[in-house]
Amino acid sequence: MIGAFRFAWRVQRAEIVFVALVCVAVAAAAAWLAIDMRSILAQCGAVTTGACDVEHAYATGGPVALVRTVAPVVPFAIGLVLGAPIVSREVEHRTAQMAWSMSGSRLRWLAWRLPPVAAIGLALVALPALALDDMVRVSFGQGETGFADYEIRGVPVITRAALAIAMGVGIGAILGRLLPALLVGIGLSVAVSLILTAAMPSWLSPAELPGYASVGSRGAIVTDITYRLPDGTPIGNEEGEEMHMEAYQAAFAAGEEEPDPATLPQMVGHGIAADRYPEVLVRESAVLGGAALVAAVLAGITVQRRRSA
Repeated sequence: MIGAFRFAWRVQRAEIVFVALVCVAVAAAAAWLAIDMRSILAQCGAVTTGACDVEHAYATGGPVALVRTVAPVVPFAIGLVLGAPIVSREVEHRTAQMAWSMSGSRLRWLAWRLPPVAAIGLALVALPALALDDMVRVSFGQGETGFADYEIRGVPVITRAALAIAMGVGIGAILGRLLPALLVGIGLSVAVSLILTAAMPSWLSPAELPGYASVGSRGAIVTDITYRLPDGTPIGNEEGEEMHMEAYQAAFAAGEEEPDPATLPQMVGHGIAADRYPEVLVRESAVLGGAALVAAVLAGITVQRRRSA
C-alpha cells in the first residue's frame, strides 16, 4: 500500500500539490477569521449588540463572505482535479494498455490507483472542513449553528469530495481526455450541488419550529410560514400578513405606536429544527457515500470495457 501512495505521488504530484495549497489556504483563512472573531468576543465580554454582534458583523460582507463564497466549490474542485486524470491521462497518453497489462487486470489496476488518491484527497479536504466548521460555530457565539452554512463545513465537505473523486474517475474513463472530463465534471458538479441544496428540506418531515416567533429561524431549515390567531386557530400566511397590516394601520390611526401584541396573530414556522442536524447529516452522508460507491463501480465497468485509446 505504501508503494501505491508513492506511485500516486509520482504520477499526480502536480495535482496533489495544487490540492494541498488550496486546502491549506482555505483552512488558514477560516482559522484566522475564527481567531479574529474570538478576540472580538473576548473584548466585548457579555455585550451582544452593536459592534459586538459578531455573527452579523462578519456574515454580511468582508473576508468571511469571500470564504463562504469560495468554500462550496472546494470539495468538487478537489475531487475533479484528483479523480479525472487517473484514467483519462493513461488513455490520452496511450499508456493505458501497458499499465493495465502490468497490473494483471484493469480492475486490479484501478483498485491499486484509486484508493491512495482518494485517501490523500479526503485527508487534505478535512483541513478546510474542520477550520470552516470552527469559523461558523464562532460566528454563532453560544447559539445552535444547526444547518447554517451546511455545505461548507464538517462532514458534508468530505462526502461531497468523495463523490466528486468518484465522478471524476468515471467521467475520465468514459471520455478518455482530461480537459473534456474536467469540463463535463464541472457541469455535473454544479448540477449535483443544486440538487443537494434543493433536497435539504426533504431529508426529514417538516414540523412546527418551537419558538419561531421569538427566535426566528436561527440554524433551522424553514419550509413554510403560517400564522395562529390568539385563540389558537391556524390561518394562512397571506391572511396573517393582512391582519398584521390592518392592525398596525388601525394603531397608527388611533395615535398609537404599535398594536397590542396579544391581539396579533402569532407567526408559526415549519421546517427542520436546528437540533435535528445529526439526523439529516447521517441520511445525506449515507446517500452520498452510496452514490460515490456506485460511481466508482461504474468507473470500473467502463475501464473494463473500454478500448485503451
